[in-house]
Amino acid sequence: MSEIEPITVNQLTKYIRRKFQADPYIYQKNFWLVGELTDYRPSSRHQYFSLKDDDENLAPNDQYKISAVMFANDFRKVKFQLENGMKVLAYGHVDIYPNRGSYQFYVSRLEVKGVGALQVAFQQMYEKLKKEGLFDQPKKAIRPFPQRVAIVTSNDAAVKHDIITTFRRRNPLIQLVFYPTKVQGDDAAPMIAKQIERVGVDGNYDTLIVARGGGSRGDLWAFNSEEVGRAIAACPIPVISSVGHEVDTTIADLVADDREATPTSAAVKASEWLLSDVLDNLNSLRQQLYHLTRLTIDRLQDHLNDLQNNFVFRDPRRILDQPTQQLDDLKQQLSAAMLQQQRDRRQEIKLLQTRLAGQSPVIRMQRDQDQLQSLQKMLISETTKKIRQSQLEASGLIKQLLALDPEKILARGYSYVTSKNQVIKSVNQLKMDEPVTIHLTDGEIVATVTEVKTRKDQNGNH
Repeated sequence: MSEIEPITVNQLTKYIRRKFQADPYIYQKNFWLVGELTDYRPSSRHQYFSLKDDDENLAPNDQYKISAVMFANDFRKVKFQLENGMKVLAYGHVDIYPNRGSYQFYVSRLEVKGVGALQVAFQQMYEKLKKEGLFDQPKKAIRPFPQRVAIVTSNDAAVKHDIITTFRRRNPLIQLVFYPTKVQGDDAAPMIAKQIERVGVDGNYDTLIVARGGGSRGDLWAFNSEEVGRAIAACPIPVISSVGHEVDTTIADLVADDREATPTSAAVKASEWLLSDVLDNLNSLRQQLYHLTRLTIDRLQDHLNDLQNNFVFRDPRRILDQPTQQLDDLKQQLSAAMLQQQRDRRQEIKLLQTRLAGQSPVIRMQRDQDQLQSLQKMLISETTKKIRQSQLEASGLIKQLLALDPEKILARGYSYVTSKNQVIKSVNQLKMDEPVTIHLTDGEIVATVTEVKTRKDQNGNH
């Protein structure tokens, strides 16, 4: 039986991914996934986390987990702050990420389970600003007869002309200055805040109205942003907020000096003193312009819906999913490599510093001084030993010399003879009647030779 030829990891991963792509119930099909948010760490761009079963009745071994990713463009639409342990509903699709050989869930929408996501986000923002005291600032009084009124709103004719009509009906002498902005969408909040700041910088206004028409909580969400709330709180002139309907309450409503249910009621509040001589004409113009604008908006909305339903415009970013995540992985690898290289360089520097310290002239001098002191001690020790040995040798020689001292010999009863200051060693050196001196230990004897006798040796010779 022949063995199966081995395949590469790349081939296996592509094979598994083709299996995913061939499954009509999973691949490229969006669906809702419910789970508990875990392993989440906030990031400045793409968000990575996991979803696990939130059923407490399941055994630990049955509580499975799936990796998930939400790209930056989709995450910008999430209004609430993600927290580990949060029960969520995630909308997206499953795909294989080849670089890791693992499947994961690509999230395009995220909501809080059981509670509206916008409600959670609103509560989070409300608690934050409340702790800062932004809602407790003293309210500025609204002037009943203003000369100039600034209005921050969209170019939506319904809102603008409601305000204009109300002002003209009540007091046509009031000068209105509009600061157009987007009032819904991801980029609406910074535009609204910027226009409010412009009003404060331009000056010469008695009142500022921040307005938009009714809509869902999501449509009104730009007015629940932190930057809009802070811009209203910092505005130097009185601010009237008229966002949505009476049942809606936004952060902008809570921070403003006065809150009105509709843009019309805001205009009424800002023009408390009436001038109604042009009411009929303004109402007629308002109605005509309103219907014409509504027809135009409806026609454009139908055209926009047709474009949105087109496959090309529905989700063109999906082709960038894999390269985007791969770029993130490469960035992480590069960062890790740079950190490791820095650690290696620091270790090399420490090693060189240690070796350099070992070659320092100060250290070498200290080492030579220690060696010199050691040699000096050895020299002193050896010299002392030599002196002691020489002293012992000298003492022995002195004893030997003392033993050979003539005086010592004479003290034992011996004597020696001299003649003419020469020591007589043999009788052959003497002559008859010759004077000699006999030396003793305690003196000398002068005598004359009267007889010389020789002594025979063992051989009988004289």
